[in-house]
Amino acid sequence: MEVGVDHHKLAPEQFFTGLLAAIRIRKDQAEPVIEGEPTEVHRAFYRVLKELQKGTNLDVDLFEVDYDPLYGQSGWFDRALTTAQRDAVLGFANPSYKKIIIKYSQEEGSRILESLGSREEFLRLADIFTTSLSRAARRSSSF
Repeated sequence: MEVGVDHHKLAPEQFFTGLLAAIRIRKDQAEPVIEGEPTEVHRAFYRVLKELQKGTNLDVDLFEVDYDPLYGQSGWFDRALTTAQRDAVLGFANPSYKKIIIKYSQEEGSRILESLGSREEFLRLADIFTTSLSRAARRSSSF
Protein backbone atom coordinates (compact mmCIF):
# COMPACT_ATOMS: atom_id res chain seq x y z
CA MET A 1 0.00 0.00 0.00
CA GLU A 2 1.30 3.44 -0.92
CA VAL A 3 2.25 5.73 1.93
CA GLY A 4 0.26 8.95 2.21
CA VAL A 5 -2.47 7.94 -0.24
CA ASP A 6 -5.97 7.74 1.15
CA HIS A 7 -7.81 4.84 -0.48
CA HIS A 8 -11.38 5.52 0.64
CA LYS A 9 -13.92 6.26 -2.08
CA LEU A 10 -14.77 9.95 -2.42
CA ALA A 11 -18.32 11.06 -3.10
CA PRO A 12 -18.61 13.22 -6.24
CA GLU A 13 -19.41 16.24 -4.05
CA GLN A 14 -16.21 15.72 -2.07
CA PHE A 15 -14.26 15.48 -5.31
CA PHE A 16 -15.87 18.70 -6.61
CA THR A 17 -15.00 20.50 -3.34
CA GLY A 18 -11.41 19.26 -3.57
CA LEU A 19 -11.13 20.32 -7.22
CA LEU A 20 -12.37 23.83 -6.39
CA ALA A 21 -9.95 24.04 -3.47
CA ALA A 22 -7.06 22.95 -5.70
CA ILE A 23 -8.02 25.45 -8.41
CA ARG A 24 -8.12 28.14 -5.71
CA ILE A 25 -4.63 27.21 -4.54
CA ARG A 26 -3.27 27.29 -8.10
CA LYS A 27 -4.88 30.67 -8.78
CA ASP A 28 -2.82 32.57 -6.25
CA GLN A 29 -4.56 35.93 -6.52
CA ALA A 30 -6.89 38.10 -4.46
CA GLU A 31 -9.95 37.12 -6.49
CA PRO A 32 -9.46 33.68 -8.00
CA VAL A 33 -11.59 33.49 -11.12
CA ILE A 34 -12.43 30.69 -13.52
CA GLU A 35 -13.15 32.33 -16.86
CA GLY A 36 -14.60 30.77 -19.97
CA GLU A 37 -17.69 30.14 -22.00
CA PRO A 38 -20.07 27.64 -20.34
CA THR A 39 -19.24 24.94 -22.91
CA GLU A 40 -15.51 25.49 -22.30
CA VAL A 41 -15.95 25.17 -18.53
CA HIS A 42 -17.94 21.96 -19.01
CA ARG A 43 -15.34 20.63 -21.44
CA ALA A 44 -12.55 21.35 -18.94
CA PHE A 45 -14.51 19.44 -16.29
CA TYR A 46 -14.95 16.57 -18.77
CA ARG A 47 -11.17 16.42 -19.31
CA VAL A 48 -10.75 16.04 -15.56
CA LEU A 49 -13.34 13.24 -15.55
CA LYS A 50 -11.51 11.46 -18.38
CA GLU A 51 -8.28 11.72 -16.41
CA LEU A 52 -9.99 10.20 -13.36
CA GLN A 53 -11.26 7.32 -15.48
CA LYS A 54 -7.69 6.54 -16.58
CA GLY A 55 -6.96 5.66 -12.99
CA THR A 56 -5.40 8.05 -10.53
CA ASN A 57 -4.65 8.08 -6.83
CA LEU A 58 -8.21 9.30 -6.27
CA ASP A 59 -11.05 6.82 -6.01
CA VAL A 60 -14.17 8.83 -6.88
CA ASP A 61 -17.66 7.39 -7.22
CA LEU A 62 -18.58 8.81 -10.64
CA PHE A 63 -21.77 6.76 -11.09
CA GLU A 64 -24.09 9.78 -10.94
CA VAL A 65 -21.76 12.22 -12.71
CA ASP A 66 -22.95 12.62 -16.28
CA TYR A 67 -21.55 14.31 -19.37
CA ASP A 68 -23.30 14.58 -22.73
CA PRO A 69 -20.59 14.81 -25.42
CA LEU A 70 -23.14 15.85 -28.06
CA TYR A 71 -24.11 18.99 -26.16
CA GLY A 72 -20.89 19.33 -24.18
CA GLN A 73 -22.80 19.61 -20.91
CA SER A 74 -23.01 17.87 -17.55
CA GLY A 75 -26.25 18.22 -15.62
CA TRP A 76 -24.44 17.03 -12.50
CA PHE A 77 -21.74 19.71 -12.92
CA ASP A 78 -24.42 22.41 -13.39
CA ARG A 79 -26.12 21.30 -10.17
CA ALA A 80 -22.76 21.22 -8.31
CA LEU A 81 -21.98 24.77 -9.47
CA THR A 82 -25.44 26.00 -8.45
CA THR A 83 -25.19 24.31 -5.05
CA ALA A 84 -21.74 25.83 -4.49
CA GLN A 85 -23.15 29.26 -5.38
CA ARG A 86 -26.04 28.75 -2.94
CA ASP A 87 -23.52 27.75 -0.25
CA ALA A 88 -21.50 30.93 -0.96
CA VAL A 89 -18.47 28.94 -2.16
CA LEU A 90 -18.73 30.36 -5.69
CA GLY A 91 -20.04 33.55 -7.19
CA PHE A 92 -21.30 33.87 -10.77
CA ALA A 93 -24.09 35.42 -12.80
CA ASN A 94 -26.51 32.55 -13.38
CA PRO A 95 -26.86 30.92 -15.87
CA SER A 96 -23.62 32.18 -17.40
CA TYR A 97 -20.34 30.78 -16.09
CA LYS A 98 -18.14 33.19 -18.01
CA LYS A 99 -16.67 34.41 -14.73
CA ILE A 100 -16.81 32.14 -11.68
CA ILE A 101 -15.28 33.50 -8.49
CA ILE A 102 -14.00 30.96 -5.98
CA LYS A 103 -14.62 32.31 -2.50
CA TYR A 104 -12.29 30.00 -0.59
CA SER A 105 -9.18 31.59 0.86
CA GLN A 106 -5.81 29.96 0.19
CA GLU A 107 -5.85 28.65 3.76
CA GLU A 108 -9.35 27.18 3.40
CA GLY A 109 -8.32 25.50 0.16
CA SER A 110 -5.29 23.96 1.87
CA ARG A 111 -7.39 22.73 4.79
CA ILE A 112 -9.91 21.13 2.43
CA LEU A 113 -7.18 19.29 0.53
CA GLU A 114 -5.60 18.18 3.81
CA SER A 115 -8.89 16.73 4.98
CA LEU A 116 -9.52 14.91 1.67
CA GLY A 117 -5.97 13.64 1.17
CA SER A 118 -4.21 13.24 -2.20
CA ARG A 119 -3.31 16.93 -2.35
CA GLU A 120 -0.86 16.53 -5.23
CA GLU A 121 -3.40 14.61 -7.31
CA PHE A 122 -6.05 17.29 -6.78
CA LEU A 123 -3.51 19.95 -7.79
CA ARG A 124 -2.63 17.97 -10.93
CA LEU A 125 -6.30 17.72 -11.88
CA ALA A 126 -6.74 21.45 -11.20
CA ASP A 127 -3.89 22.07 -13.64
CA ILE A 128 -5.66 19.95 -16.28
CA PHE A 129 -8.84 21.96 -15.75
CA THR A 130 -7.18 25.39 -15.94
CA THR A 131 -4.93 24.43 -18.86
CA SER A 132 -7.97 23.31 -20.82
CA LEU A 133 -9.66 26.66 -20.19
CA SER A 134 -6.50 28.59 -21.09
CA ARG A 135 -6.20 26.76 -24.40
CA ALA A 136 -9.86 27.41 -25.20
CA ALA A 137 -9.40 31.13 -24.44
CA ARG A 138 -6.37 31.32 -26.73
CA ARG A 139 -8.30 29.60 -29.55
CA SER A 140 -11.31 31.89 -29.23
CA SER A 141 -9.16 35.05 -29.07
CA SER A 142 -7.38 34.11 -32.31
CA PHE A 143 -10.55 34.39 -34.41
